[in-house]
Amino acid sequence: MTKFLLARLMKSVGLKTHSFLYLFLLVGTMVQAQNNITISGVVTDTQGAPIPGATVIVQNTTNGTSTDFDGNYTLSVPSNAILEIRYLGFITQTINVNGRTRINISMAEDTQMLEEVVVIGYGTMERANVTGAITTVDVVEVQKAPVANVVESLRGQVAGLQVTRTSGQPGSAPTFKIRGNNSLGTDSSALDGNNTPLIVVDGVPLTGGNMAEFNSDDIASINILKDAGSASIYGSSGANGVVLITTKSGTPGKPKVTISSSTGFSDLVQTPNIMNGDEFLKFRLDAVKAGDPNAANPAVASVLDQIELANFLAGKEVDWLEQVTRNGLQNNLGLTVSGGSDLGTFYLNGNYLSDSGPLTASDYKRYSIRFNGDINVTDWLKIGARVQMSKSFSDQRTRIVGFGNNGVPSLSALVESSPYGTLIDEEGNYTKFATTDLFAVNPLHKFNESKLDENVTRSYINPYVNIKLAKGLTYTMNSFAEQRNEFLGRFQSENFTDGADNLAQIRTRETTTYLLDNILNYKKTFGDHSLDATLIYGVQQSEWTEKNDQATKTAADQLGYWGIGTAPSETQTISINTSDWGKAYLAGRLGYNYDGRYSATFTLRRDSSSRFVDDNRVGYFPSASFAWNAQNEEWWFGGDVLNQFKVRLSYGELGNDDKINPFSYQANTNPTLIPPDLNTTGLIPGDVAGNRNLKWETSKQTNIGLDFGFFENRLSGSVEVYNTKTEDVLLLRRIQPALNNGYGRYPSNIGKTENKGVEVSLRGAIFDTEDFSWNMTANWATNETTIIRLNEVGPNGEPLDDIENGWWIGQDPTEIFDYQYEGVWQIGETPNITTFGNTPQPGDPKLKDVNGDGNIDTNDRTFVGNQTPDWYGGLNNVFRYKGFELSVLFEIVEGVSRLNDIYNTYASARQNRIAINYWTPENPTNDYPRVGDGSAMNVSGAFHNAIFLEDASFISLRNVSLSYSLPQIWLDRTFLNQVTLSLRGNNLKYWTDYKNAYSPEVTNTDQYPISRTWAFGVKVAF
Repeated sequence: MTKFLLARLMKSVGLKTHSFLYLFLLVGTMVQAQNNITISGVVTDTQGAPIPGATVIVQNTTNGTSTDFDGNYTLSVPSNAILEIRYLGFITQTINVNGRTRINISMAEDTQMLEEVVVIGYGTMERANVTGAITTVDVVEVQKAPVANVVESLRGQVAGLQVTRTSGQPGSAPTFKIRGNNSLGTDSSALDGNNTPLIVVDGVPLTGGNMAEFNSDDIASINILKDAGSASIYGSSGANGVVLITTKSGTPGKPKVTISSSTGFSDLVQTPNIMNGDEFLKFRLDAVKAGDPNAANPAVASVLDQIELANFLAGKEVDWLEQVTRNGLQNNLGLTVSGGSDLGTFYLNGNYLSDSGPLTASDYKRYSIRFNGDINVTDWLKIGARVQMSKSFSDQRTRIVGFGNNGVPSLSALVESSPYGTLIDEEGNYTKFATTDLFAVNPLHKFNESKLDENVTRSYINPYVNIKLAKGLTYTMNSFAEQRNEFLGRFQSENFTDGADNLAQIRTRETTTYLLDNILNYKKTFGDHSLDATLIYGVQQSEWTEKNDQATKTAADQLGYWGIGTAPSETQTISINTSDWGKAYLAGRLGYNYDGRYSATFTLRRDSSSRFVDDNRVGYFPSASFAWNAQNEEWWFGGDVLNQFKVRLSYGELGNDDKINPFSYQANTNPTLIPPDLNTTGLIPGDVAGNRNLKWETSKQTNIGLDFGFFENRLSGSVEVYNTKTEDVLLLRRIQPALNNGYGRYPSNIGKTENKGVEVSLRGAIFDTEDFSWNMTANWATNETTIIRLNEVGPNGEPLDDIENGWWIGQDPTEIFDYQYEGVWQIGETPNITTFGNTPQPGDPKLKDVNGDGNIDTNDRTFVGNQTPDWYGGLNNVFRYKGFELSVLFEIVEGVSRLNDIYNTYASARQNRIAINYWTPENPTNDYPRVGDGSAMNVSGAFHNAIFLEDASFISLRNVSLSYSLPQIWLDRTFLNQVTLSLRGNNLKYWTDYKNAYSPEVTNTDQYPISRTWAFGVKVAF
């Protein structure tokens, strides 16, 4: 009834119920009549942008006004009046006048209302008409995480989106997947890369790079397309889902200036328990005895070299991890200017980010600038452009990169170096080696004697033209040109190690990408029916050229890698490589809605890819999706209790060609030096043959969704159930025996997988009063991938397992197949089984006899764990009290197992190790077997993986944000519109059994540790 009366009232004053601005006129009078005063002010959003047309009224009266073009208002009111301010898409405010004559008002966005219009591929759609599985991300919550990469800030925010940070290297990119694994790689290590979703920024699919090169403050909206019904418009690129990112535009009104600055500190969120001096010495002594209870204790001098012994006697120890770690410093400074008029709008942002990281030799800096401009040339012509330029500088000396065995040191030295080693020599310089062992590198020395710099320059322009051809008919040309230049400079001095020459390398890569889309859109409403049709024709092309120069014995160490070409070198090799690819596509989408109750969307895309040849170049990708808004039926029984009940169904087919290299239909080649000129690189045949019969990998996806809302959406959410069957999976098939020309493999379409799962998203407004509110969001997801067919078949065509890659028919591709570890054989126990025909000795591992034949051998391996979690999700709570806001986000990953490679080998005590509770005659534990000669914990031994397989499930305190916005009354007499102070933390704590690692997501010591960050920020708008 209220909606009906409001609609009649609006109609009487000439407003349409579906206009962008609603004026809410309330009826009544003040409790007591007062002498009127004139008040004025400006209504803005939380960023300080004026809100033209916002309604300012005296509560419970008809006395009101609308703000002008610049958000200003003037109103005659009683001195004790209560103002009510309303605007569509913003939370209604009430303010006591208290005799004031100047009141500026800042309004917060109502994210639920803003979700009424959803960005989809090549257009927008009202949420009520959406038929596919699309999740709109709360950008405000995402931007609270003090991280450089917006993808990382999505952790725990979206059901079915799994983000993993396997390296904490500043500026590095996380891996992420939507709904798990649909495809397989050419080997098991390539799984993540072959299931990466497509990222689309302002309508342009990205073809490479790192989202850390984008400033997250520039982002206006993020939408996740999960199913074929929503993603098939991207055809050959949408099989793994799509992330749609729209950047900010200016708003009409006087220019708004926003300055944001933050300073943060980072350290390691978790560290492994490395042996100290006493533990290391005991480890060496126990390794010599190798668990023999009758062995005599060796002398200390026999297990330590002369350097270690001297430091032991002097009581000197080195904590190598402590020497290399530091308190990382993060600075972020941004300046935004935006505004506009009836003629157009502009948005300009400049940003500087620096992150030194918690380890030495890992500094990262990024400079970026963005300009988004839109011009209303006429009432039928609009043009604009999005322009971005960024440049990043990264010190990568902690990476495992080098020349042969003398490479830049890996981080494993932080664990493996002897605590009785020497850090600094008598002259105050870093020692080359910690001990007499020439494999005992001193990482700080080698950091000083090497360089590894990676610099990336990225610039693009994205102009568009929008023409209204007729009523409801528009044409848009969206174009894009990008140039990306990557530089790698690497150097090792003569002093890097003993008896070696200096080595230098400069590698440059230039990538150019073009795109041109022609988009025709027609919208028509007639009676209860509405149509939304879109037709797209586009082309996209990318090409790159790489030049690689390497030299030895350059004339001057001080020139570093710049010695190449500027100073004489004993040898210099130059190689040049180039490649390109392109695609042309034609796509159409037809959306239909009847009476707000029934919606349908049909999509068909035709792709032609240069990665295939002949008739296989073209692929067709159709989809159909339907939705029923049951709450709009006349008979609907839910009322205000169950006010939303929407059922969705979609089916479609999506392609994948990105996982294979261009020209895979031809045999690959490898570089080689051409005699007699050994400074020139030529090409010889590689090991992978070509296959001209390669075709599209195709995923057939079905999705059933339910959207619901209770108590006028005080509690709302969705449930998704999906199934994806991927056929013609691109895999490398072995050639047995290998051909005479050396080819041992060739790419083929033979694999098949099935992926299914469930997703649940919930959102609740638990408390909502004038001064205090508490909102909670939660998401939960599970997915299961099953291998149906692989790259080999039996004599009768039956699918065979791929043991080399660890892939098994009927199992998840990340399933772990190994022995089941059950403890340690103790003194006095009589083993009732043998191990490979030998009787286990005290201290040996106790393993499960799976087949019951009394002997442990390869036939006793079984499925002991999975790297794919049973389920994962997130829980976010947002509390607001007056000007304060507190957000707390937890991420949960359960039922995942990983092999912890950090343990390495305990078969010898040559290097330091992680402190574990291993078996000795004096310590009869069941945790880990004995160390030393014959230990089953030898990294190359049969049982190493089984012993060190661990539960990597975790609960993480992912983000915490506390902010305070100064009251507007404090700012009324100043030029400021907003002042917000914030304290934000990221990746603060793990609760996990996977403790001997830098995080549950980092599996070995050669990966950069994961850090936690605290940042204090200030945002000022005027």
